[in-house]
This record gives sequence, C-alpha cells and structure tokens, in this order.
Amino acid sequence: MGRLPSGRVLAAAGALLITATVVALIAIGLSEPAPWSTSVWVGGFTAQGHVIRLPPFPILSDMEVFNLNVQSGGRHFYVLGSDAGGRDLLALIARGTPPSLGLVALVVLARLAVGFVVGVAIGLGNAALRVLSRGMGRWVIGFPYLALAIITIQAFPRSARVPAFVAGMGLVGWREVSDLVAERIEHVRAQPFTLAARALGTEGLTFFRLHVVPHLRPALAVEIPFQASAVLVLLAELGFLQVYLNGGTALLDVGQGGASFVSSVLVNQPELGQLLAGARIYILQRQFEPVVMPALMIAVMALAFELLGVALRGRARS
Repeated sequence: MGRLPSGRVLAAAGALLITATVVALIAIGLSEPAPWSTSVWVGGFTAQGHVIRLPPFPILSDMEVFNLNVQSGGRHFYVLGSDAGGRDLLALIARGTPPSLGLVALVVLARLAVGFVVGVAIGLGNAALRVLSRGMGRWVIGFPYLALAIITIQAFPRSARVPAFVAGMGLVGWREVSDLVAERIEHVRAQPFTLAARALGTEGLTFFRLHVVPHLRPALAVEIPFQASAVLVLLAELGFLQVYLNGGTALLDVGQGGASFVSSVLVNQPELGQLLAGARIYILQRQFEPVVMPALMIAVMALAFELLGVALRGRARS
C-alpha cells in the first residue's frame, strides 16, 4: 500500500486550494462594474413573475434593480446576495479584501518589530532586564486585549486611522513573538558551539548574524502566518464592535409618529472587518446573508493562514 500524505502536505494543499478559491472570487468581484458596489438600489424585480423585493437580496438571486428615483439600474445576478443597499456582497468583499490584507501585513510587521526587540532584550539581557521585560509582557497579555486595542485606536485622531489600527492591533500581539525570539536566543546561548565561537573571537552582531539568525529565521517564518490569522480575526472582532477604518452611511426608516431609526449602515470604502459593523442590525431583522458572507470569507482566509503555518512548521521540524 502507498504511503498516505503527511499532515504537512495536506495542510499545504488545503492552504493552496483555499487561496486559489479566494483569489478567483476576488477576481470575479473586482470585475463587476463599480455601480454594483457603490450605488444604492432600494428594490428590484425578480426574473420570474416580476415580484418586487426589497434588499438585502438573497444568494443566487437574479434581480432587475431600481434606485430611489425608481430609475432602473439594469439586471444583475447576485452570487452571494446583497447588503441592505442592494449592493453586491461579492463585489464589496472583493473591494474590502486588499485593504484588509494590507492592514494585516502592517500589523504583523509591527508585532514582529516590537516582539523582536523585546525578545532580543530578554534573550541577551541580564537577569534584571529579563524579569522586567517578562513582567511587562505578562501585564500586557493580562489586560483585555480588545479593550486595549480599542483604547489605543481611539486615542489617535480620526485622520490617522491606519496608524491607529496598526498601533492598537500591534500592541496586543507582540508577546508571542518576543517569547519565541527569546527562547531561540537562549537555546543558542546554551549550546556548546557558543563557547567555541566566543573562544574564536566571534562576538556581538557577528555572533548574532552567524549563529542566532539561522535559528530565528525558520521560527519566525512559521510564526508569521499564525500572526496574520490572529490579526484578521481581531480585525473582524473590532469591526463587529463598530471600530473600523472608514465611515459609513446610515439608512433610516420612518416609524410610527414620524420617528426615524437606523435600519442599516452601509460601508463607504469597505474592509472586511467593517462589513460586519451592521451585523447586529441584520441579525435582529433576520437578514443573515450580509453577515454570514463576510464572516465566512474572514474565517476561510484565517484558516488558509493557519494551514500555511502548520505546513511551514512541519517542514521546519522535518
């Protein structure tokens, strides 16, 4: 009997398959004309029977839509349904993915930078510095991470939202990186070849470059996908709590007595977390597609990062 594929191979194949599927969906969404992700359509006629439906339109619906002036916008097939403004969810998700991944990359870089500096301080520092650094790390990780991220983000002016998000989300995730860097450095320093290298006069940056970096590089390569997955999920959590990069437009309904209330919030320049900002309103109105589809995309992309991390970790150990 042939050998079954290893877990590392299966994880790599799963990550590749998910990535290819996501890329294909994003390409389809980005190919949609701009009005399907920017214009508001207040209703539409179904292909069968010309029955009028109000958005959000369901998955795989074929609609002839119209705007507030009852002007036709043409016929459109909604692969993943629409939001409350009749905008194509696939197009919104496709437009929101690149800025979200860019933000994820910036946050991961910030976490790596802070974690690397602190980890080197712990690994190479004296006993007092190690105690101080680890104590600060425990304090940060013991603070409710969502609250700490929100407080940091809100401390910045609204004109600096991207730096605010990078600072807030980076502040709550560097501890794992610093522990990894410190552990690798302490491992190298405990090896017999360290004494031999120092006896030959290899010290300082030269020792770090020749003997520490080769041990750090594969460990950090494994850590990066896991960090990216964690940042993507944190971005979704912040979006659900209505902490997001860009603004939105509120759709108002007029109730009894002429009082108006917010029925939904439409994102202006979407990122994946922001697409979940109106989740509670949608759920209360039992409109699940505008919540499930962005959440599913985030979950699938996070799973792809996790599988990539598993594959790289298996390769590092083999």
